[in-house]
Amino acid sequence: MKIKFLPLIAVLFAATSIMTSCLDNDVEQITYTSETSITGFSLGTLHIDRVGKDKNGLDSPYVDTLDCSNYPFTIDQINRTITNKDSLPVGTYIDKVITSITYDAGMLAYKPKGSERDTIWTSTDSIDFTDPVEFKVYAYSGVEGKPYKVTINVHKQEPDTISWKKFDNSFSAGSLSEQKAVYANGKVYVFGKKNDETTCIEYTKVINVSVPGEEKPKDNPTSWTSVPNVPTNIDTYSATAWAGNIYFLAGTNSKQLYKLDVTTDNNEISLVGLNTDTFEKLIGGNDVKNELYAVKENKSCKFNGTTWEETGANPFSNLQGNYPIFTNTIQASYNSKITTTIALCNSSKAANDTVLVFSYMSNEANKGEWVSRAQNLPLPNLENVTMIYYDGKLYAFGGGYGEIKPFSQFYCSTDNGLCWRPVTECMAFPAEVPDPEKPNKEYINFPNLYNTHHGNYSCAVTPKLENETYRGNFIWIVWEDGSICRGRINRLGFTPKW
Repeated sequence: MKIKFLPLIAVLFAATSIMTSCLDNDVEQITYTSETSITGFSLGTLHIDRVGKDKNGLDSPYVDTLDCSNYPFTIDQINRTITNKDSLPVGTYIDKVITSITYDAGMLAYKPKGSERDTIWTSTDSIDFTDPVEFKVYAYSGVEGKPYKVTINVHKQEPDTISWKKFDNSFSAGSLSEQKAVYANGKVYVFGKKNDETTCIEYTKVINVSVPGEEKPKDNPTSWTSVPNVPTNIDTYSATAWAGNIYFLAGTNSKQLYKLDVTTDNNEISLVGLNTDTFEKLIGGNDVKNELYAVKENKSCKFNGTTWEETGANPFSNLQGNYPIFTNTIQASYNSKITTTIALCNSSKAANDTVLVFSYMSNEANKGEWVSRAQNLPLPNLENVTMIYYDGKLYAFGGGYGEIKPFSQFYCSTDNGLCWRPVTECMAFPAEVPDPEKPNKEYINFPNLYNTHHGNYSCAVTPKLENETYRGNFIWIVWEDGSICRGRINRLGFTPKW
């Protein structure tokens, strides 16, 4: 119904009040409220696009219903706005919305999309919210309230789905094998072998600096730059971020420890300790306890920046060949002075083997020893396995042996490597096939990329940036030729509204 007679209705309300007071002075006068506030707003059941599986196991789209009554709406009474800070899921239809609204006494009206006139609201109205809609309350006293602007937010991306983008960068040194990538100070460093012989280090800046007055930085990687004056015979798999810099081993038979200073663009490299200090493995770093772990003289040991201390037997003595080790350190929930460092590695090529996991606990007395971690649900054998800590969980992935295909899925552990479960939804590697009808669309096929680059890749993770929640939290996968795939769970890139 169109409100063509609102002024007349208001006059009648006022006249009724006057007439009542004139008939009898003993009759109690009625005073009509002039309050024009909306006090509550909620939604009903809406339609939503879903994707299921048909009888052949193929994706099949369908339309479902979604109860939206529990999505809270914030009413800003000062600015007269109403909105849901927790957006509705992707694919929710908001062109036919049933609303439940409470307001002060009087009548509630809204302006439908494309209309110039107000319409009286009823609880059965189906309203189009694809654009913001104005609501206003008409008080019985005749006061017309200021309008409320109602906006319904709908996610444009699946919050828990990871989105990928590919950058066709190229290493300045050419193709690199036996890679290991390390993130430090806004840059991703890749240690690798050129032509399977000459070792080198290249880096790209992945955290771009904000410039006042300019568009927010997109954190796209810059071109690769070679680090000069690197030692010969670098153990590329030994690269480890610790104490704000990168440490690695280099040498033919007797490997020595070096530090790559990443705090400046000079990237200076220096020898750590004495020329007589030699190592077999560099395991990883623990920034919480300020400890660097290594295998020295066939014993596990730790370094506090000044001296080395033996901690036990070499946990990797039974493994053959050269392989990368990936570590992550967490603090105990019951005592922040106790940390556990998880180390993951693999040197076996047997399909029925499992990836190895070790743990090292450092307590108040700084005593501990590396132990093999029994896995209740073991991580299956993955070629060139990689482990990252991301979104509060451990993830592992890589090539495959036997029935396991390369980059077919992530494996996730939420209990520090005790159980590894394949991720079947959202967190996934795309294997897209180009559509001739969409020639301009970007397609990424991880299994093909892995095979094309002969299994040579490395991975690093950008941490969340302080005070800039929409930046960071990226996964960077670097391929043999220097091209890069960047991924992030969508919700980790949202600016929080609460």
